Amino acid sequence: MHPATLQNAQQLASLLAKHQRRIVLAESCTAGNVAGALAVIPGISSWLCGSFVIYRNDSKTQWLGIARDLLEDPQVGPVSQPVTLLLAQHALAATPEADLAAAVTGHIGPGCPDDLDGHVFFSLTTRHPSTVFQTHCRLSAPPPQNQLDVSARTTRMLQATNWVLQQISAQIQG
Repeated sequence: MHPATLQNAQQLASLLAKHQRRIVLAESCTAGNVAGALAVIPGISSWLCGSFVIYRNDSKTQWLGIARDLLEDPQVGPVSQPVTLLLAQHALAATPEADLAAAVTGHIGPGCPDDLDGHVFFSLTTRHPSTVFQTHCRLSAPPPQNQLDVSARTTRMLQATNWVLQQISAQIQG
């Protein structure tokens, strides 16, 4: 594991323990890497409830009840702030033991619309008190040049994973 990712995961695990918060994740573009980074931390099972790794629209609809018409709407689509918020809210609703839920969607590339290339959307919602935090970023890592450019995809996925770990930690710290 990349040293920065391990450091970000350790910080988040420490904050979850300190604040006695349990989290569930809904991950698209990070492909479960946020949960995977946390999973190497001893004792994390006290704080990490699980992660929905949801790439396909059918899975978003079937697993977390995201409306198909919203996912297919060209003005919204599966990689958007509204869908990311719904993923977080529905993951929290599906996981009664969790206190908070974080969701991430994004376009890692290649082959995505130019105006969304490298955009990552994040939402975090809490149960008590009920709060919502949303933000997005544009990845600085260069886009993949073609379907075989696994190195660029991996770099972007790692950048998105670290960013999400940092966003969750920042929200827990308040």
